Formats: sequence, structure tokens, C-alpha cells
Amino acid sequence: MSSKVLDMNFAENPISKQSNSPVYSILQHEEREVSYLPVSPNLLNFADKALNQKYIQTLYTCKDEISKPSAEFKSNLLMFYLFLSIYIVILITTALLLHSEGNLSDIQLVFHLICLGGITLVSYIWLICIYKKQWFLMKNRVFFLMLGLAFLSYLIVGDHRVLSEITDSNHTSSRLPTSIGIVCFLVLMRLVLFECFYYLVILATYALILFLGLEVGYSRLSTYSTLSEFSLIALFFVLQILDSQKIDFRTRQLFWRKEKEEEGIEHDLKVDENTNKPDIKSETEILISSCDKIKQELKYAYHVIIFKDVKKRLKQTMGLIEKVKRRIAHGSFFDDVKIETHMNIDEQDKAFIRENYMNVTIESTRDRNNERKVTMSDITEKETDFPFHSYGVAELESVLFSVGKNWNFDIWFVYNTTGHSIFIIAKYFFKKWNLIEAFNIPEDVCDKYFQTLEKGYNHNPYHNACHAADVLHTLLFFYFNGEFLRNLSPLDTISSLVASLGHDVGHPGLTNRFLVNNRDEIAIQYNDISVLENMHCFKIFSIMGKTGCNIFEKLSSDDWVKSRKLIIEMVLETDMSRHFEILGRFRTRALSLSDLNLDNQDDKTLILAMGLKCADIGHSAKIKELHEKWTDLVCEEFYKQGDIERSRRQPISMYCDRENADIPKSQAGFLKNICIPLFDVWCQFLRSDTITRSCLDQMKANYNHWEDKGKARRSTVGYSSAVSKSFEVEKRQILGTSDIAIKRKQSDASNS
Repeated sequence: MSSKVLDMNFAENPISKQSNSPVYSILQHEEREVSYLPVSPNLLNFADKALNQKYIQTLYTCKDEISKPSAEFKSNLLMFYLFLSIYIVILITTALLLHSEGNLSDIQLVFHLICLGGITLVSYIWLICIYKKQWFLMKNRVFFLMLGLAFLSYLIVGDHRVLSEITDSNHTSSRLPTSIGIVCFLVLMRLVLFECFYYLVILATYALILFLGLEVGYSRLSTYSTLSEFSLIALFFVLQILDSQKIDFRTRQLFWRKEKEEEGIEHDLKVDENTNKPDIKSETEILISSCDKIKQELKYAYHVIIFKDVKKRLKQTMGLIEKVKRRIAHGSFFDDVKIETHMNIDEQDKAFIRENYMNVTIESTRDRNNERKVTMSDITEKETDFPFHSYGVAELESVLFSVGKNWNFDIWFVYNTTGHSIFIIAKYFFKKWNLIEAFNIPEDVCDKYFQTLEKGYNHNPYHNACHAADVLHTLLFFYFNGEFLRNLSPLDTISSLVASLGHDVGHPGLTNRFLVNNRDEIAIQYNDISVLENMHCFKIFSIMGKTGCNIFEKLSSDDWVKSRKLIIEMVLETDMSRHFEILGRFRTRALSLSDLNLDNQDDKTLILAMGLKCADIGHSAKIKELHEKWTDLVCEEFYKQGDIERSRRQPISMYCDRENADIPKSQAGFLKNICIPLFDVWCQFLRSDTITRSCLDQMKANYNHWEDKGKARRSTVGYSSAVSKSFEVEKRQILGTSDIAIKRKQSDASNS
């Protein structure tokens, strides 16, 4: 049955009506119900009292206004009171007629009138209260149980055989129709009690015990006649109770089904509302969100009681959707073509595929991720006398000790002291971590490579060698405080150092967009795709090709390929034109799926690349003095590009026009839309209080700083603008007055 049909059934037919046998069978509820129901098997009450109360509220109260009776309960009340009133009128009329004929004594008449009048009065008072107060409405079952017990007592005691003996009156053949009333009244009670099995059992048991006791004790009928009549009434009661038990259970099943469906919807809506939705979503996140919505719809259908085979298929479908979602999150739809080892492909064919199809990976039963590898946490930091005394700073080594440790370390101090940045930092860590010995790198080769790499940086205001060294420091801060070292091999470490220090080598101080729009030689060479980042990767490895610069010369072929892949991936991820794509993919993997694992090489590459991406804009999270210094430098670089665009009469790129600069606005927007969302995801993934406190909190403080400066600037500009407008008005007024005076003089002169 479709969800629309189910919704229609719930909307148009109350659950108690759907539970009636014919309707229940037609709607095929029985085939779709789950066997488990959290109710007491004996009393048919929900174990959860709150749920039980809600069930009663659903039956008796209006959905839109709980202080009013439900439409079905109104209908049941009408039938109940109509039957009760007619029956009481019949009993009173019959009693009066029998009394007039002398077949009913005065005391018996008084008994009937008092009992019937009292029951009528109490029942109608309660009916009025039901429409006045919600409390009475919610206590309906208890009241009607008591009313039922009282009325059944009257019917049994009021039987002429019992009442005549109690009042010592003469026995006559004329009598009131009380016996048939006992049977009919139980059926009537099913309406107002909504088939409550427990209460009906109480009524039936009480009536049978009282009937048998009084009839045997007082009636002059033979015991066999009494037992025969008792058996017929008991049989009818049992049939009624069995039917009510079935309907009561079905009603609770339908309520439970409806409740679970609504609970699932409310939960998903609540989660959806509480989810920190990014302002800008990548295509990956949109696809993941679509998969989640499909899963939610399937869950709704799954929780609604359906056919068991369909339920099984829904579960399998949800599993497939989850696989698709994870595949999308990994970002490789067509990258990998896997050849299973059990397939009928001989070794020569496999070798041919490996040699000619670069994106193909051969699956192996060997799990390389579980192999024990040496990590940086296993390597003791080597105490070495660094030859930095030649730079005139005896304490330089103690200063360098703060690299990666002190978040607000100022790399400009090292540069201003030694004239170097990349070379000094690289030499320090290659010695400190024994990387020279670990990879058998001659010290002069290591020195020459990083000196050449440092010289490869242009003297740009921002994208210079100091920026690269500062990015390495920032990345190492993440490594030290994010528990990376125990998962990083020496190869990962040396690759990270090279990627960080070379990630902007050869940068011309211009953006990718500028190079592409101007058909620059670099853009032509790299096909307009991540132009600068591809160029940086090329220069990192081309320098190694120079004589005496190959620090990877002694690496094995496998290690060289792994290192090159990691370096390229890390550098390419710094392409800001792919910012939202990269952020969306990482946010999905890190937060939505939470399936990133540093023991997995591909995941490790993704994480390290994200670390470099964050470090690349890490100045936005430094203390105000450092942040403003780097901000001035990057703005100056942007302005130089704007000057070139102006000289070429090209549209000036956003925030590159020095004549219309609004640094507070541009920086506040950069922090709000780019940096904070990125670092928020990064900090949530790392779960390091130190990183969150040092980076994200400081970044938010910087954002507030720029916001305050922007407000102050706008208020100043607004005041200046108002003053300027006022001056213009006064000027026009003065000029206007002068013109009038001149015209008057000219007029007077002409008249004279």
C-alpha cells in the first residue's frame, strides 16, 4: 500500500474504525503488522505511561483541539446515550404500567425510579462535564466503568426474581426486561470504552459473579434453569470479550505504527533543523544530501507497517543508497577500475592493463594498511649542534624550537635575522628528525635543494619564501597537536615538508583567473586547470632534476611514487578555485560519514592535503598583529594585480582596486565565508582543544575585529558623506542667491 493511501486511511478513518474486522482485512493491515508491540500481554496497556496517555488522548480528544471530544467519540456518545435514554424510558414506563396493574409493589417501583433516575442524572451531568473540561474527557473510561458497574448492578438486582425475594413481594409473571438489558448493555459499553479489553473483562466478570450469586441465592427457579441462563450470558460475554481483545490489540498496533512513523519524521526534521548547514554547498554535498533524503523516505516507508518482503527490500535498498553515498563522498566515480583477483584474467593481461591504464588498480588480498610501519612518534628527536652561529644569533636554535609549537611564531624574525626562511627551517627539521640519515641524503644535496627552492620564490609581497616557511610551521602545529605523528611515516613527513615549503614556488603574484583570462604562457601550458598549483608541483620536482639537488635519489621506486603522489595531491588542494568542492568533500567524509582513517593511505593523503590547505590561509587565525601584517601584504599583492589590470584597461578583479579599497569589508567577508567554515570543519575533525582555542577562537576574534573596523569606517564615511552633501546644498544656495542678485542688478541697469 502506498504512503498516500496510508495517509488517507489515517486521515479519513480513525484507528479504532480501521481495527474493525472487515475494514482491517480489506486494508490488509494484518499482513503488514509487526509482531512486536510494547504492551502488556494481559492488560493490553502500553508499558510507557506517557504513550498510554497519548493513546487515550488520540481516541477521545479532537486532534486540533484536545479540550474537545473527537468526532468518533461524539458519534459513540450519541449512540450510547440514545440507547440508554430509550432503554431507561422503556423501563420506567413498564414499571409504572406494572404498578398500575398491581403487578409491581410500591417499594419495587420506588427502587426502579430511584435507580433509573439517579443513573440518568449522573450520566447526563457527566456528559455536560465532558464538553466543559478536558479533565473529565480524559477520565471517561473510569467514569463509564463505574457507570457500567452501577447499571449492571441495577439490572441484576432489579430482576423481578431477585427483587421480589429481597423486598418480600409477591411473585408475578410480569417483569421488566432486565436480563436482555445485561447483554445489550455490554455491547453498548464497547462503544464508549473504545473496545478496552481490560475494562470489559472487569464488567463481564463482575456481572457474571453478581448474577450467579443473586440468582442462585434468591431466585426460586431451579438451579439448572439458573445455570442455563448464566451459561448463555457467559457465552455471549466471552464472545464479546474475545472480539474486543482482537480489536483493542489491532487498534494499539495501528496507533503504534502511526506513532513510530510520526516519531521518525519528527526526529529527522529535528536533526535536519539542528544540522549546521553550510551557506555554500559543493556538488558532492548536494548529492550526499539527496541520498540522505532518499534514505529518510525509505525509512518512513520502512517504519510504516508493510509487507515483510517489501520491508526486506527496503532495507537492502537503504544499504545500497549508503554505498552510493560513500562512493560519492570519496569523490571517485570513474577513477578506479578494479580487477578482482579471482577473475579469469591471466598475469600477462594484468601486466598489460597495469602498464597501459594508469587509473587501474589491481585488488590484492594483502592488506597493506595493516602492516606495521615506523612512524614519527617512534623516532627520537636528535640532539645536534646546529651551525647557526654563523648568522650571528646564538639563540637561533632555541627560537626554531618554537616552530610548530608556538602558534603565533613569527617567521619574519628568522628571515630578518638570517636572510633565509625555507633553508633554515628545512635544515633544522631534517637534522632534528634524522631525515638525512633515514633517507640517506647527502647533507650538501639537502642544503642545495632547499637553497634552490628558496631562490625559486619571487619577491612578492605575500607569496614569497617566508609565506612557505610560515605554512610549514602552521602545518606542523596541526601535526604536533592533532596526534598526527603516531600515524605519519618518515616518508609522509618528508613529503609534507617538501609540499609545504614548495607549495607556492615560482608564484608570479597573480591569480589563476588573471593568468587564464590573459592567456598567459603558464595557463596555456597547464590547460587552464589549477594553473599555478600544477606549476608549483612541476618546479618542486624539476629542481630535484638539477645536479646535486635530488633529495629523493635514494628512494625506492615505490616510495618515490608514493611521495610524489602525496606531494602533488597536497599542493593541488591549495587551489582556491576548488575551495568549496574540496571543503564539501572533506566535510562529508569527516563529519557526515565520519569514515576517515589515518591508517588508510588514501584517507591520510586527503587529511594531509586538507591540513596544508588550512595552513595556507593560517595567517587568518594568528594574533591580530601577525594577521594584520600578512593581510597588508596580501592586499598589496592584490593591488599590484589591479594596477596591471587597470593599465591594460581590463576589469579590475574584486578587492584588487587600491583606489576603492575596503580592507575591513574584504577581510571580514574572507574570514566569514572562507576561513571560518574551513577551520570549523578542520577543528571538529581534529578534536583538539588546543587547536580549536588557538585557531578557531582567534579567527573569530579577528573577524569581530574587522567587523568593528568596518562599522567604524562606514559610520565615518557616512558622516563625511552627510557633511559633503550639506556643504553642496549650502554652496548651491549661495550660488543661487548670487545669481538672483546679479540678475536683479542687470535688470535695474537695463531699466535705468
